[in-house]
Formats: sequence, C-alpha cells, structure tokens
Amino acid sequence: MKMQLTFTLVVVAAVLVPNLSRATSLSSGGPIRDESANPPTKAATMTKHEVVKKYVNGCRKKPAKEANCDKLRKDAVEILKEDLHTLGSSAKRTYLPALLKTFKSDEVVLRIAAADAIGMIGPQDSDTDLLAPVANDPVPDVRRAVGQMIQRGKGPALNALGQRVMSMRTGPTPETPADPAKYSMPMAPESTYLFYASDTASGRLSYVAKGTNEAATFFKAKAKKGPYTLEEFQEKYRYQLQDEQQAQEQAQEEKVKQMERVKPDPTNTKAVMEHMEKILSVQAGRTTMMLLDSYQPNLFGVPTVYVLEERQIGQRGYPTRYVVLYQDQALKRPGYRLSWMTVPDDAIKTAQAASIVDEKQEEASKKEDEALKKRAEALDNMVKKKDEQEKKKFKKGQSDLEKELGF
Repeated sequence: MKMQLTFTLVVVAAVLVPNLSRATSLSSGGPIRDESANPPTKAATMTKHEVVKKYVNGCRKKPAKEANCDKLRKDAVEILKEDLHTLGSSAKRTYLPALLKTFKSDEVVLRIAAADAIGMIGPQDSDTDLLAPVANDPVPDVRRAVGQMIQRGKGPALNALGQRVMSMRTGPTPETPADPAKYSMPMAPESTYLFYASDTASGRLSYVAKGTNEAATFFKAKAKKGPYTLEEFQEKYRYQLQDEQQAQEQAQEEKVKQMERVKPDPTNTKAVMEHMEKILSVQAGRTTMMLLDSYQPNLFGVPTVYVLEERQIGQRGYPTRYVVLYQDQALKRPGYRLSWMTVPDDAIKTAQAASIVDEKQEEASKKEDEALKKRAEALDNMVKKKDEQEKKKFKKGQSDLEKELGF
C-alpha cells in the first residue's frame, strides 16, 4: 500500500510538477476551492499526499510568496524527491516510465532524484534511446547525475553513451544554447544543440544533424578546403594544431597563476571555496578540450573535416574555422562539431617560433635519413651486382672445367 501511494505521488510529480515552480501555469479541470485562502486556526499535521495536493490545489494560482506557498512548494518537492528514491530502491523496472516523465519537471532537484532512482533500478542497453535525450539536460548538475546513472548500467550501448555524454561542468543554473553566429560559424538547418559536448571557451559547439548527406552538402558549399578524413586533416595541419594547443595551454597556465596570486581571506570559508572552484574550473578546461577533440572510432566512426576558413598567421596558414562531421555511434544519429580558434594571433606566433625550430630540425633529420637510405640502397645494389658478377664468373669457370674434362 505504501509503495502504491509513493507511485501515485510520483505520477503527480511527472504530470503536474513540470510547472511546480510556475504555479500559475498548472492546468485546471474545473473550479477548485482555494484552501489556502482560509487556513485553519490550528496547525494540523498533514500526510505527504495532503501536502502535495494542498500545494497543487491551493497555490497554483498564487505567487510563491503568498499564503505560505513557498514553504508548501519546498515541502512538496522534498516529499516527491524521497518518493522518487523509494521507487528507485524497489529496483522494479515497471517504474521507469514515471521516472522518465519526471525529467519534464522544472524542478532541478526532482530531475536529479529521478536520475538517482533509475540508477538504483539499473538501466539496460534497451533503455539507451530513452536515456540519451535526458542526458542533454540544460542544467550541468542534472547532466552529471544522468551520467552517473548511465555508468551504473551494463551493456556496450550504455557504455558508449556514458563515454559520449561525459561532461566536466557542474552547477544548478540552466544553460542556454550558444549562438554560433556570434562566433561567425554556420549551423546546418534542423540541428539539435548538445550541451554536454559544447564549450565556447574551447571553441567547440556540437550538434545532432537531420541527416549525414544534408549536413555534408550544407558545409561543402561553405568550405574553402576539404573534405579531408580526420587523419588527413591532422597530418596536413599538424604543426598548426600543435601551435594552437600550446597557446591554449600557456593561456590556461597564466590564468591559473594570476588566480593563485590573489589570496582570499583564509577565515572566509566561502571565499576560499569559490576561489578554489575557479582555479579548478580553469584547469578542467584542458581536460574538456582533450575530450572534445578526441574522436574515438567506436563513438564517432570515420569523421570528415571541412575547412571553413584558413588564415595566414606568421609563417603558416591556420585552419581558424572548420567543422568535423561524423556518425554518432552512441546516439545513432549523424552529428557535427563546429571548431574555431580561441587564442589571439600573438599567442600563436609565440608558439610558432618554437615549433618552426622543431620543424626545421625534423626536415633536416628527414633529409639525412633519406640520404642514408639512398646510400644504403646504392651499397645494397653494389653488393647484389658484385654477387651476380661472382656467380657468372663461377659458372663460366665451372663450364670451362667441364669442357677440359670432356663432360
């Protein structure tokens, strides 16, 4: 009976709580008496069901601060959170539909609780298509909870999805999709923004595309060079990509040093924690960049690259804007990533000065290797030629001897 009541409350969460934080938007099936308008003169202990019902029926048309609605909302959310965990602890897969509907709630706490509950039940490979959309939640903390939930499941499809939706960001504040036009980057029509695989600080925005051919046709028309396979692109612009990476790492190290020079009041615990979080956030940027530029075949198939802009900086031409198209194996959809340079030209030139020395040394080493190879080939040919001459001489001598002996 208790589990049935818990399930009923969670259904309320899934259906009504999507607008719990916006009480005026809850739908109505007809006039309902506003119980909060005439509160009882004596405090009475209400059941969980009564608390949720009182909030839904009594506060949906009132601002949160009126008639004790703010407290009722908090109480209702806390009750539903506990009930979500109760359903999860049952380990019954029959509750998955109700738990998944909870992700439509505006309440971040409930979405995180739903992720925890599904993790307790244990997701399976067959749930992958249902879990992929909720992994793209606008709130970083919800995405992290979903990622942890996926890690608790078993199966190759879930494992791939867990790797794909990995994200370093945290926080309870919803993010908004970045506008690629702000960075002079084109976006293919009918694309879906991926929060967990995008980071403007790194110069990377990721999308799910309508179709592989549509996206390829769209970007081919805008490309200056390409298409290249990812390996061809990385080899062609090897030193350029190395310069950009070096400039990024240098900028991050300098930012961390500047932060470390600022010493917050050690007696102010909150200030110290915020300061440490900022430093860790900058350091996490390097890991984020590595994740975004890692195109494992089991996750991205065989990516194709179109260079949208190549610009001369110092002594080299750099792909300052390009797009990587791929087949998203985990999401089972075509996708692409917009990439652009985020470091200033001066930083690139500084990194370039060092890499040009390396490039010249490598070229000199290659020429020396080629000369040694040619010398070895010539020596080998001489030995083979001498061996052939010796063989001919031996055969002639043997033939002459046979003639003298009358054979």
